[in-house]
Amino acid sequence: MPDTGPADVHVGKKRIQNVITGNVIICLLLAPLVLMPLARKWELDLRRVSIGGLAIALFAGIALSWVTMLHPLELPTRIIAGGAMILFLAVVMLLARFYRDPERSVPVLNNIIVAPADGVIKYIKKIEPDKETLSSKGSENIGLAPQFIDILPEGRGYLIGIAMNFLDVHVTRAPIKGEVVYMEHVPGSFISPKRPGATGRNERMHQVIRDHGYSIGLIHIASRLVRQIVSFVDVGDRLLPGQRLGMIRFGSQVDIILPDRGDLGIMAETGDRIVAGETIIALLKGD
Repeated sequence: MPDTGPADVHVGKKRIQNVITGNVIICLLLAPLVLMPLARKWELDLRRVSIGGLAIALFAGIALSWVTMLHPLELPTRIIAGGAMILFLAVVMLLARFYRDPERSVPVLNNIIVAPADGVIKYIKKIEPDKETLSSKGSENIGLAPQFIDILPEGRGYLIGIAMNFLDVHVTRAPIKGEVVYMEHVPGSFISPKRPGATGRNERMHQVIRDHGYSIGLIHIASRLVRQIVSFVDVGDRLLPGQRLGMIRFGSQVDIILPDRGDLGIMAETGDRIVAGETIIALLKGD
């Protein structure tokens, strides 16, 4: 057996370093090409995606180096393998974030209404008795169920839409203390987009929570492609503010219906990023 001198060891280490460096560079170049189109399509925070993409590229580059040292690969094959590793690691990281369920610090204050979901305020619509107010998601626009109109004094109120993305926590929380007095599950449907004029419908869950003197409504809206809304509560349950209501797998929106009372003050604005169970979105000033 030939002796392995210091020069050979140095050459071996240098070769390993070059392999790792080359593969990390490949993955760093591939990561934006793979991840950014998906981030824009799903309206994700590009800054957070960029930071996560850097970590994913480094891990993918190291994993690709381990594979290429066991089985040498040509450059085109390394590029394909690197892209596949980036996509796989991104999915794993995305699912880990999606299914997290952190504890929340609910404000210990009276007469407040906290956010039912993480996300961004998409719209705040005034509900009037002489016009139809629509819950809107993408191309789907649906009028409010009669049970929601019934809780509004003289048919007046506010509809606040909260848009969620895949990076948000998808566990929803009770905006107020009170009793669940109404629940309805509205199944979704999916029709192939190849069919002319075809449209799908998102799965929804309707809830009404009643406290003394007033009620609020909630509309949980799931994704059209992967749709499952899990409820942790049922009619007759008594809730505390910030208590877990359910989870939308893979969800994208929660709407809340508030009565237009004389003492109601909306604290949130369109474009605000809010946190379920923590952010105060409305205040009952005189209750």
